[in-house]
Amino acid sequence: MTLGEKIKEQRTAHGLSQETLAETMGVSRQAVTKWEADQSAPSSEKLIALAKLFHISLDELIGNKVTYSEVPQGKKPNPILRTNLTWLAIECHAAFGYATAQHLWSARVHGSDFGAVIFSAVFLLLASIWMASNHRFTQDLQQRKKNTQIELLYCLVQLGIAFLIMYAGIGLVGGLLMLITALVYILVINPKYMNRKLTK
Repeated sequence: MTLGEKIKEQRTAHGLSQETLAETMGVSRQAVTKWEADQSAPSSEKLIALAKLFHISLDELIGNKVTYSEVPQGKKPNPILRTNLTWLAIECHAAFGYATAQHLWSARVHGSDFGAVIFSAVFLLLASIWMASNHRFTQDLQQRKKNTQIELLYCLVQLGIAFLIMYAGIGLVGGLLMLITALVYILVINPKYMNRKLTK
């Protein structure tokens, strides 16, 4: 079901005419007609207002998801859990990236055992897979593709810092750089460019 079809369905279900909906939204009736015909789309502010008016979630309005009443008990989406899983994945990725770089530096400089390197590298790989798997929460395929590209760029930046730690031996400074990069990614990049609000 398209966004326009969903708006029309919800409007009629709530007994609203196009004129009444237009007046409530502060737009012309022609704008509502274009929304319902999928000739144009409401702004993000109007989408939020529509979701509130229709008493449904924003995801339910813009996605091709079933309504909460249609979801079996115990299977309802949990946005807080999703946010926490994404947070944890990013933090684990940064932590194991730093640990791997530190162990590689130690092994290179001091000739120590590679067991710790392998251990942390395995968990870095698992954290990377975990980060990638969290993209399944994004319903919009175009946004998911964009998010994957941004996340790949983020991982490359973290990899560059890891190489600095490994070859320049910057240790704690490198760890702080990784932490700052992760925080910028979570607090700025995710909400502004990835449509994933990971903070309240």
